[in-house]
Amino acid sequence: MVKKILIIVCMFAISVSAQTKKGTPKGKKKPVVVEDSTAVVEEEEELDPMEALEKTLDLEVELDAMTGKEIKHPEIKRKNDSLRKDLRDRLKKERLSFRAWTQRPNPKAKKPEKMKLCINIVYKDTFVIHKVNDTICVDPEVSRVLMEKLIGDTLYQYLYIDAFNKSADQLCAAGHETKLYFVKWNIKTMKTKWKHKTISSCTKGITNMTKTSIKDWDKSAPLEIKYNRGLNFTELIIDPAKPQLGFQISKDENTDD
Repeated sequence: MVKKILIIVCMFAISVSAQTKKGTPKGKKKPVVVEDSTAVVEEEEELDPMEALEKTLDLEVELDAMTGKEIKHPEIKRKNDSLRKDLRDRLKKERLSFRAWTQRPNPKAKKPEKMKLCINIVYKDTFVIHKVNDTICVDPEVSRVLMEKLIGDTLYQYLYIDAFNKSADQLCAAGHETKLYFVKWNIKTMKTKWKHKTISSCTKGITNMTKTSIKDWDKSAPLEIKYNRGLNFTELIIDPAKPQLGFQISKDENTDD
């Protein structure tokens, strides 16, 4: 009798052991348990604005739990379509409008990123975004196309970018960071060449000495710009009649940043 009981117990133990060692069913993966707090988490890709919007919209179609049939909500669809159109219009306006803004580093990026000054230039239904590392001219309050002229296949543009100094240095609390850009844009090949001059920077000790308002230039005569860095003075001219010449330096003892 005792032998029979031992045999039954042994068989039960073997059965339980076999069940606990049973492999994961095909088509299913074992859940991964991360115990190490230093484990690397995959970087989440930034969503397209339209995709991000779709994730926030109410459901337009649902399944009836009892019948399995679709239940459509036309009033929700009309509302969602209106939100989609508004976003498409806003994105199109942004793409086809000259503007300048600061792009901050993505904290989830695998490699360290730098703060960038971004400039969107436009010609008809085409646009180009120029990005450059810049931690000084941040969140510009004023950005303007001073002038542009198409000669052949090349569009010449002069841009004005101005931002209040946003550094922690209290001495620069009311200072300005101002840049001028000269762009040569071949609208057929889509190649661009960029040159810039920093004409005001509290951080770099550059002072704008121009007597007239640069951003309000009416292009009726050449624009004369004067600035200095310490004892070095620069006189710069933009000629609306000869835009292809770029920045004409009549006196330059300064250098770009």
